[in-house]
Amino acid sequence: MIRITLELEPGDAAALKRFAEKTGHSEALAVLYPHRPRHLRDEQASQIVRAIGILDAALGEANVASWPWVETGETG
Repeated sequence: MIRITLELEPGDAAALKRFAEKTGHSEALAVLYPHRPRHLRDEQASQIVRAIGILDAALGEANVASWPWVETGETG
């Protein structure tokens, strides 16, 4: 297990929350090497999505919201 601590500006945290909310398997596949075997890319994409989900949950526990930031650029 690896533990990290982040200190983010409110706008940066909201931006990261929005990214985490909208990232899925296809976006994860897009950052992997296409010449690698499909099963390996699928496994790695699943790990990326799982890690982003953990990040999203941590941001939620810290009361970070992507709205109203995504609409207004403001965090509160």
